[in-house]
Amino acid sequence: MPSLIAKHYRKVMETKFKKSYSILQQALYSIDPNIYATLSSSAGDADTEFFTDLYNKYNVVNDKNVRDLYKRNNLIVIKTYTKKSGDMNQCAQLPTRIAYDGSAIGGMYNCSGNWIVIDTNGPKQAPNALGHDIFYFSLSEEGKLIPVGSSEYTHWEMKQNSTYCSKNSDNIRNGASCAYFAVANICPDDSSKTYWECLP
Repeated sequence: MPSLIAKHYRKVMETKFKKSYSILQQALYSIDPNIYATLSSSAGDADTEFFTDLYNKYNVVNDKNVRDLYKRNNLIVIKTYTKKSGDMNQCAQLPTRIAYDGSAIGGMYNCSGNWIVIDTNGPKQAPNALGHDIFYFSLSEEGKLIPVGSSEYTHWEMKQNSTYCSKNSDNIRNGASCAYFAVANICPDDSSKTYWECLP
């Protein structure tokens, strides 16, 4: 019975990720290329024309910042890839907007880079875990989506996949570089398996 529950959980996480990732790609592709020029270079800036347009195309239902929904007793409560007590990446932060389907998205310029973060089932639904339903992406200057963890990812944050996406890591941000493995559908610790097969 536990194995059936785990299999069902992994399938649900996979389905939600594929849907959210597809919506994110479509939203980015439909943005006017001229708007890419509004990608910010001011630390903490999340209100540029680019991000506003992205949220609209991602079908965000309101502009209310929902980051506090991840808090318990005024502290951020999220889990790592191995479902231990974790923490958000301080550069990329957590989602701030809820979409019509209950998923969540956030974006900002911070730590000398533009970021997008998605929560495939939103802050009100478990597990709120890095690499399970929370995934980080970087943006190139041309607005190209770069899953954190890929060889194209060049930022200094979340750089070591053995630290930030592995069942063997105890880092409090373990799971922050799992977006690449989820997109490629490759298990970070065993390339003979799919990402979702080996999800802890």
